[in-house]
Amino acid sequence: MLDTATWRAPAAERRPDLEALRAHPGFPQAARQAAAGIVETYRGSAIMNRLLNDRGRFILSMLALALHLESPGKGNAGAGSGLSAGRLKAEAAALKVCSPGRVVAVLGAFRLLGLVESVPGPDRRLKRLAPTDRLLGMHRARWRHLLAAMAPIMPEGEAGLARLGDPAFLPPYVDALLQPFRDGWRLLDDVPELAPFADRDAGIVIALSLMETEFDRPALPITHLAGRFGVSRSHVLDLLRAGEETGLLRRPDPRGGALAEPALVEALNDFVAVAFLMQAQAVRRACAAHG
Repeated sequence: MLDTATWRAPAAERRPDLEALRAHPGFPQAARQAAAGIVETYRGSAIMNRLLNDRGRFILSMLALALHLESPGKGNAGAGSGLSAGRLKAEAAALKVCSPGRVVAVLGAFRLLGLVESVPGPDRRLKRLAPTDRLLGMHRARWRHLLAAMAPIMPEGEAGLARLGDPAFLPPYVDALLQPFRDGWRLLDDVPELAPFADRDAGIVIALSLMETEFDRPALPITHLAGRFGVSRSHVLDLLRAGEETGLLRRPDPRGGALAEPALVEALNDFVAVAFLMQAQAVRRACAAHG
């Protein structure tokens, strides 16, 4: 099973783990369940879409949680510990997520949407922030869906579900989930086929929502996808055209939605397998830290 160093290695070194997981007889159902859970817990926002793509917002929100949850005194002496705009800027710069100015804009949007709030601190010169219960609840819901989908085929699924409400479990768990990104890993390292969707607003969740069309589910209309994921019809149409051009989708009716080709389903299964392995690694690390 993967260790923390593996995310710095070439994707070929992770491939045996991915293939072994995908070979499990229960994986297809687990992957469908996970995909449905990711789609269900996605929260689109026109405000956020204008500021940063999904990957960037996800990493920033995870960094905000990690900084908030870290042990007191772990931060740099000049910056203090906990979450602040300055520390989030530094972390985002280190991961090459976005510019400092974009971090400020995203934090403003997080405040507007009730995802972060100001909190008093021992040093009034430092403007301390904290994630709200709403932000933590959004992440917990997604983690819970993934862990529940994993549980029938990976013991870490049950172990993670049993500890997800434990405050002592969360800091090492969140830190471990961020480790691959800190090591420079990106989704396209392992699933390059998803390039037409990866860095576009709602791209991955739109692709996941099409996964069921392989099983004779009808194509979802463009208007439904746009409304469900908080993007424009033209944005969805561009995504579907890009997927069609790369052989991942087919569009029987140019005015309607799209159906997943086997190549897209294969890529999405790899995506879910990567997510499962990351979750399993994070659960093991957190359990080792706190028993």
